[in-house]
Amino acid sequence: MVIHAHTASARIRQRLDGGWQVRPIPLDAPIPWDDSSADNCLFVPDCAHLQPILFPQNPYWGEHLRTVNQQAWIYRRSFSLTAPRRSRARLWFEGVDYFAEVWLNRQYLGRHEGAFAPFTLDATHTLRHDQPNELLVRVSSPWDPPQPGGTYPTDHVVRGLVKGLYEHGEGVIPPDVNPIGIWRPVWLLLDDGISLDHIRIWADMHGQVQLRFTTTNAADVIWHGTLAIAIEAENHDGPGTATSINCELSPGSGWVDCTLSVPEPRLWWPWDHGRPDLYRLIAQLRSLDGTVISSGCAVFGLRTVRLERSPKRFTYIINERPVFVRGSSYIPQLYLSQADSARLTADLARARSANLNLLRAHVHVSPPEFYHLCDREGMLVWQDFELNWIQDSSAAFEKRAIALQREMIALLGNHPCIITWSCHNEPTMVFARRHNLETRPDPALYADAQQQDPTRPVMICSGQMENDWRRAGDVHSYYGAIWTSRYTDIYRHRFRLNTEFGFEAPADPKTLQGYPEVWTRLQHLEKHISDLWAYQAALIQYQVEHLRRLRAEGCAGYIHFWLADLVPQVGCGVLDSERRPKGGYHALQRASQPLQIALEHDGHRPRGLWVFNDTPQPFPGAVASWQAYDDHDQLVWEGAVHRDIAPNASQALIRPFGQALRPAACARLKLALHDQAGGLLAENVYLRPFQPLRRPRGYPWKFDPYLGTKVFDRPDAPSLADAQVSRLIKLIPLPLREAAAEWALRQRLPIWFVSAVARIADMLLG
Repeated sequence: MVIHAHTASARIRQRLDGGWQVRPIPLDAPIPWDDSSADNCLFVPDCAHLQPILFPQNPYWGEHLRTVNQQAWIYRRSFSLTAPRRSRARLWFEGVDYFAEVWLNRQYLGRHEGAFAPFTLDATHTLRHDQPNELLVRVSSPWDPPQPGGTYPTDHVVRGLVKGLYEHGEGVIPPDVNPIGIWRPVWLLLDDGISLDHIRIWADMHGQVQLRFTTTNAADVIWHGTLAIAIEAENHDGPGTATSINCELSPGSGWVDCTLSVPEPRLWWPWDHGRPDLYRLIAQLRSLDGTVISSGCAVFGLRTVRLERSPKRFTYIINERPVFVRGSSYIPQLYLSQADSARLTADLARARSANLNLLRAHVHVSPPEFYHLCDREGMLVWQDFELNWIQDSSAAFEKRAIALQREMIALLGNHPCIITWSCHNEPTMVFARRHNLETRPDPALYADAQQQDPTRPVMICSGQMENDWRRAGDVHSYYGAIWTSRYTDIYRHRFRLNTEFGFEAPADPKTLQGYPEVWTRLQHLEKHISDLWAYQAALIQYQVEHLRRLRAEGCAGYIHFWLADLVPQVGCGVLDSERRPKGGYHALQRASQPLQIALEHDGHRPRGLWVFNDTPQPFPGAVASWQAYDDHDQLVWEGAVHRDIAPNASQALIRPFGQALRPAACARLKLALHDQAGGLLAENVYLRPFQPLRRPRGYPWKFDPYLGTKVFDRPDAPSLADAQVSRLIKLIPLPLREAAAEWALRQRLPIWFVSAVARIADMLLG
């Protein structure tokens, strides 16, 4: 029997480390029990995905990677007990990517699906206490079959895994990558059959802490004892509380509920609004003589979150205070086994340095260390479920998806950093394919997520459902990128919440040159990288400032796409895969400052002067000043105004603004904000703001199928508009097809219309 467990509660824990013997077999082949010699096996270190171990020189591109997933992999190891015998034994797997079947001493223990979800298997009757044990795990992560009539990279396959981290085209995950392996530790758990398996915490800003303890009694008789509970300060000096409950645990699984009140509660805040104060809960099951037979702990915060939604306005409310979201999407590594605590800590420091207060865990569940760090650093998290683009719409898949989404919510639900669950990323990426959103699995996922966690807002999906403001309402926009040729086109559009925008740019030349096959395909950009970085920077600054102005009209925030590339090529990251900053990083950093002064303009002329203050601190009597310079660096216009700067708001200081400025004469505009004592609060600089850069040539259609990324104006590169297109469609001139596709991508058509088109398409194709 598989038990989905999140707390490794046991009297004794023995880690099974030291590496695995691994060998491939056909996907449908039986276990080769009679062929276990080391001569036929590879040695794979503990906690590693296979691809970077098998192909350390090229774990990112090529058919050799695709073949890894066209077979299953047998993992073997032997281990002996290092602890005294106990009445119950279990194996606890922290993470297997993706399907796992487990045998111990040739006895089948169970099967599990899901890369991120820990699970336990009962091994009581198969474990040997006096001789070595042989553990065997069959691991697979198969490719989806091709979809007839589909188009790369959106629906060329219907995704059949509940797994976001595989083959996500256009510069995110290369086309031949599908991570596979036992990537987290494996433990042997020994106890006497009584265990505290999971702790779920619901806490509010008033210090009320509701607790549910999931327990197991593997014996045949009722267990009598006590549950001792203590809550203590984790990173501050506030008081805690404690209690003890008499327990009777009947055989099987059950739970114990209780509520505690923390005196003088210290609240958890995002870093730009206060301290991320945390508490530690310690729970112990004790027998009647006081012996501790099982224990567990969890770190949590006292905070509330809600998303106020209406047709006109979205507002995140944390601890009854509006908080404007300044975020970026994030996946720490292509192979999550390589995302250790040091790398995660460094990335969070880079996000904080960029003045972000939120990271979106994009279509994946990150390693546990990520959420612990976000809790401690006061970094908000928008948590995607692992569905992306076009997924299987069968009832069987829906059941699998619901089970794994429950696992995600149970696994992560205690973390105060998480403020939103999102069930599916862009399920209508092909607008005529609406089965996921309208039939299965999205409606059931949305309803179940609300039931599992009523304390957080839930999005049925992210992107392409702006009109459905009750269940979704965010938007993904790519003005100046894949939608239009000018990033200033965003100016006339209003959003309640924008959760994707950005532009692909090449990695640092030093990064690209470290991979010869990449450099061969991208070296035509060598002299243009600085220009491409400048365009990325200009787009990000302009669009972030636009979205921050919209706070005054009801915008809840923005989530830029995205923080760091996963591989060394062309991607939307403002950091490349080696964490070298592109031009966009410093633009994001500058535009996202909690307190910032900014110019409103439409790309042609100035419109207004603004201050964005996302902090709870007012600045009475502040002075906003400006100086404009011409091409010869001569001052052509200046001025200043005194204003009281309100807390936690976006504020127009002057509107209209700049009628005295001749736009063609403005080569540089400098803005500054000083407090009433003359101290500098914020400053901003614009270079030729009324001559916005144009979208680079060849973008977004020139594409390299091997890298799975855009390559701008490389002469021999095919167009995405030619990928898997019928001969009849190819009769239309390519420039017209590309222009039509861009028009279609940026349309936000009424739901009734696209649903009708989808039904007609189904009838014609059926």
